[in-house]
Amino acid sequence: MDDLDYSIEALEAKGLFYNKTITVYVEGKDDPLFWDNLFNIAEIEAHIEDVGGSEELEKYIKNIIDSNAEFYVATDNDHNDFLDDIAVHPKIIRTYGYSIENTMYYSYHEIENTVSKFCRKKVDISSDFNNWLTDFTSSVRDLIVLDIANHKFKKGISIFGDNCYRFLKGQKSYEICSVKTEKFIESVKPYFSANEISTVEDLINGTEKELWFHIKGHFITHAIINLIKKLVLKNSGQAISLTPDFLYTLTIDCKEDWNNRIDLKVVIEEIMKIKKSA
Repeated sequence: MDDLDYSIEALEAKGLFYNKTITVYVEGKDDPLFWDNLFNIAEIEAHIEDVGGSEELEKYIKNIIDSNAEFYVATDNDHNDFLDDIAVHPKIIRTYGYSIENTMYYSYHEIENTVSKFCRKKVDISSDFNNWLTDFTSSVRDLIVLDIANHKFKKGISIFGDNCYRFLKGQKSYEICSVKTEKFIESVKPYFSANEISTVEDLINGTEKELWFHIKGHFITHAIINLIKKLVLKNSGQAISLTPDFLYTLTIDCKEDWNNRIDLKVVIEEIMKIKKSA
């Protein structure tokens, strides 16, 4: 994206070019549709544009903080709940969970609709899905602690990585293997002091957010794909193929019952404040 060569004034005016009230910059190509849904619910006409990566987006955040630029940034929260040096500003909107995937995959309604489409009939997966979500989250709790500590104390170690494949019980599994997880934890524990781990434990115990919202979003994707395949097979007897891109297409419109979902309601209410400040 060539926007970084533009003046702040040109970046601010982009929304007007598209006949929108405000301009919102987001990190990558997966993000505009997610944020467009939320801004539409908040009834704010926004031109939403990705900037091609987190490092690029940091430059836009810096323009807001340093120059009070008249555009907005919508971004993943990552582990900012637990960090001290985060940028806070009314023009910076963050996801409730680690990233958009934590919201995309959180509601069984979205997954149930996806499974139903593959089965070509309405199915009820609420029990299966909720049990899986609880088990999956509890199985990676120690990884969450290490990942937060990794960010907070700047260790530079890959904890979650980009997917959960290496931690699953098998290639087609949607369950975390405790043996593989424990082996990995033992391999990275020497990089952290007991005080660092204790500090993060206290932070996690003090947060009101469900642990699910502290898992790196991309880490969840492979397990969700395997879960959907298993649920389709269970309810239709048919095996399916499902890619991450197709999963994105099926789950990106995740606004159903948003008013009763804290992960959506909190963010949408934050977006709604833009109207009041305008």
